[in-house]
Amino acid sequence: MTETLVIAKRELLERVRTKWFVVVTLLGPLLMIAMLVIPAAIASRGAAGAKIAIADDSGTLAPVLVAALSDKKFDFEPSVVPAGVTDDELRGRIARREISGFLRIPKDVLDTGAVTYQGDNASNQTVDAELQIVVAQAIFIQRAASLHLTDTQQAYLFGSPPKVTAQFTTGTSEGASGLGAFFLGYILTFIMYMMITLYCVNVMRSVVLEKTSRVMEFMVAAVKPRHLMGGKILGVGGAALIQISVWLAMGGLMLANKDAILGTFGIGGGGSGTGSAFPPLGLDDVAIVIAYFIVGFFFYSSLFAAVGAMVSSEQDTQQVQMPVTMILLVGLLCFQVISNDPRGGSASALTTIPLWSPMLMPMRYVLGGASLGDVAVSLGVLVVSTVIVVRGAAKIYRVGVLMYGKRPSFVEVLRWLRY
Repeated sequence: MTETLVIAKRELLERVRTKWFVVVTLLGPLLMIAMLVIPAAIASRGAAGAKIAIADDSGTLAPVLVAALSDKKFDFEPSVVPAGVTDDELRGRIARREISGFLRIPKDVLDTGAVTYQGDNASNQTVDAELQIVVAQAIFIQRAASLHLTDTQQAYLFGSPPKVTAQFTTGTSEGASGLGAFFLGYILTFIMYMMITLYCVNVMRSVVLEKTSRVMEFMVAAVKPRHLMGGKILGVGGAALIQISVWLAMGGLMLANKDAILGTFGIGGGGSGTGSAFPPLGLDDVAIVIAYFIVGFFFYSSLFAAVGAMVSSEQDTQQVQMPVTMILLVGLLCFQVISNDPRGGSASALTTIPLWSPMLMPMRYVLGGASLGDVAVSLGVLVVSTVIVVRGAAKIYRVGVLMYGKRPSFVEVLRWLRY
């Protein structure tokens, strides 16, 4: 154990003393603030100033659309083009940047409700949402007029459009923003994926570097291979744990002071109400995130250490590490299964499988989809699986670190596991 700790101390200090470690650790919170501020700033700007041409073949909607799009609520710059202007001509105006896009309104619009928008900002979700609102209201107004409804009846019909606010709750607390819950879960999953991937790959590259430079031969002469592998994992894991702890602490402070941060940048509407609040992040949530990171790191770093021991060059690692990387990526892509139904059977199964539970269970627990009993079962399965993986990886590492030349075959690796 003493040998392992000596190696761990060396690996830890080698990383935390570098300028890049300090820079990346401090940049993490800044990137979190950017992730909060930039989307809010873009959303607050909306689609203001977009020049929209209206080609109204029906002859009924143009005046209503011009009035609605010019309103300060949307602040577009609408204009009506003469009848007979073709789509090709309007696309030419887009190409020359005379307009941002155009609405094509067919003659039977009141019957079908079908309107087409083409523009260089059509990928902007804000533009799409605002045009949907404006065009729908214009069509309803004209339909109401065709039914000879009075102004009073029309005002009552269109005065207060319906608004559904989705709030996330499991019944144990007041509702928080459903979108906020989704983003919080996604951020946690992504951080876990990024940290496990980056630092596990760091373990693998450290092994490959020492192996290719023949330093490994001197180290193995003084330290047993399993102690060397354990020390590397502990040292690199310690550096990763320091970094993720700083990020989680700063992330919690950022969420707690979200409105103040947005106000500093002159962005209102940060949302202090329940409809826009993030789900609370308590000490138990942080403890579970860190626990899964530690065990998950040991699980995957052992695999990557074994990969590093099996190859003799940096080029070979790209191919051999691909299966492990793809397994991690599958877990990342499944995050929406958890966010869509954190209490469902699929979420329960995915968060019990040790390949993906380090990334997905913290998200599920934070969203209220798992009890402490579920966490205990999942963590127990992960710990047992990690012990098995570490023992197997140690056997591969013991033989592989002194093997040079061609990459071992699958049969040879199985033979190493039986030694």
